[in-house]
Amino acid sequence: MGNYKLIEFFEDGRLELYNLANDIGERHSLAQAEPAKAAELHARLVAWRESVGAVMPRPNPAYDARAADLGLYGSDPAHQ
Repeated sequence: MGNYKLIEFFEDGRLELYNLANDIGERHSLAQAEPAKAAELHARLVAWRESVGAVMPRPNPAYDARAADLGLYGSDPAHQ
């Protein structure tokens, strides 16, 4: 929105806010320094997602972190 860019992390709900006119490299989040702007843009983002019927990611109850770390072929890379 304008010079601002908001990023929402679904994993933990964290927001990052950047003013791209001053920080094109996105090195310094302004979310804590400008909480009202972050909240405004987040509310707009949520409203837009609702207006387009966006499907939001949900946790997978069958997710097994140990199995996910076994590598592409389901084997432990450390034991190959």
